Amino acid sequence: MADEEPVDQKKYLEESCKPKCVKPLLEYEACVKRIKGDESGHKHCTGQYFDYWSCIDKSVAPKLFSKLK
Repeated sequence: MADEEPVDQKKYLEESCKPKCVKPLLEYEACVKRIKGDESGHKHCTGQYFDYWSCIDKSVAPKLFSKLK
């Protein structure tokens, strides 16, 4: 087992937490649709994007830290 590459558990935990963060994801997707035709480049959905990943990170953190050595 010492010769095996460690597996990044965070990726798997993120997938399991995504269903808990549907509302921020829908808000992000709605924003993307809303600004799709913006040619100026001034509109963005950075806030919604970070809200979505913040939700996932908050869900993953307790599970991830219990698996770390």
